[in-house]
Amino acid sequence: MKLRIVLAEDNELLRKSLMKKLSIMEGIEVVYFSEDGEDFVKAVRKIKPDIAITDIDMPKMNGIEAAKKIREELSDTEIIFITSYSEYIKEAVELYAFDYIEKPINILRLEATIERLKRKYDKVESIFQFKTEEGLECVSTKDLYLVEAFQKKTIIYTLNNKFISQQSLKEVDKMLNNEKFFKTSRSYIVNIEKIAEIHSMSRTSCELSFKGKGYKAQLTKKNFEELRKRIKEISR
Repeated sequence: MKLRIVLAEDNELLRKSLMKKLSIMEGIEVVYFSEDGEDFVKAVRKIKPDIAITDIDMPKMNGIEAAKKIREELSDTEIIFITSYSEYIKEAVELYAFDYIEKPINILRLEATIERLKRKYDKVESIFQFKTEEGLECVSTKDLYLVEAFQKKTIIYTLNNKFISQQSLKEVDKMLNNEKFFKTSRSYIVNIEKIAEIHSMSRTSCELSFKGKGYKAQLTKKNFEELRKRIKEISR
């Protein structure tokens, strides 16, 4: 399976050069290219690619604004910025960009970035089966955001919806035998890759928010350092 890429670059010569370089890399495919930010956003919404590569200085909508719109709707699409401007690095970090490559583009740097993404996607995604009153609900690792204890059951929060499972948090914790999941408190298990922000709430607890969703979870401060360590490990 090839990773699908949507590319946005308004400079025709550079765009053709990038497409030529990307075309000889194994395991990826440029499925669409765009010359302006508005068209780029429309294409990403429609295609839902694995990777979106974008310039920043573009007609109609710059790359930062385009990336903000993409991030609001597609939290799993990886974004790579290519630009002549170093001052946008902070905004790129806030948008969880996978990389920020300055022009003139170092092809070895681009190849290394693509290879890191391929390794990330090559990890087999588990499918978890949750027992509900209606039967079994199947959820993949990449679509599972968090699990919340609810009486003797659990609430499962996913990319598209949430539902109640008949399994206890203890049962789900045993099932989620995966490095991506972390028990942040007595009541929550979260997908580390989906965490957007951590806010201090009190002397003993923090609140977690999640990428592209209004979901919230509690983190006890005694687990804070371990979570930070796990986030760094996952990000490598």
